Amino acid sequence: MLLPDSPFGFVIIDDPVQAMDPGKIDGLARVLEKTARRRQVVVFTHDERLPESVRRMQIAATVVEVNRRAGSAVECRPTRDPVTQYLDDARALTLTDDIPSNAVARAVPLFCRLSIEAACAEVVRRRRLGGGEPHAAVEEALLSARTLLQKLALALFDDRDRAGHVMRRANEQWGPKAGNAIADANRGTHEGFTVEHLAVLIEGATRVTERVRDLE
Repeated sequence: MLLPDSPFGFVIIDDPVQAMDPGKIDGLARVLEKTARRRQVVVFTHDERLPESVRRMQIAATVVEVNRRAGSAVECRPTRDPVTQYLDDARALTLTDDIPSNAVARAVPLFCRLSIEAACAEVVRRRRLGGGEPHAAVEEALLSARTLLQKLALALFDDRDRAGHVMRRANEQWGPKAGNAIADANRGTHEGFTVEHLAVLIEGATRVTERVRDLE
């Protein structure tokens, strides 16, 4: 199919990364990038690690999420990085009329928290992998940071055990709105918020993710 005289202008690959370690996934992404110079490459996968690798290495690609809705209706939508997607989903929930308000009040803080956690994972991977640390060690560090504050401590200080310093640093460097957003995203899934407060939370979480992603 990849021979120069092949009549096919495309390559379709089904779930190639299931048994791969992260380092091999990076290598696969580079092979796919090279192949895409001569063929259209379509990859089906349930594994988020390949899109993450493609984004981190800044490989040009279109990522499409495929969902099956009621009545076996198939929905396809372009997706962006997890940080942006979680925030977009949070905003969409606040505009939805057919979901109970108490469910929205708990789900929106969850999406905000997930967006901040995704931003932390992004910067930790970029920093550590860029410094030559093995993939397995980086993933182990991320898995060891179980709470939001621990994940933020990894992003801010490269040390999960400095979680107790996170709120002070956030308030001093990013402002009290960012600090409030971290606190609210951290406890909101357990307590919930009024609908009026959710827009403020999303705005604050957006600010936090932007500041996290700017970290070196």
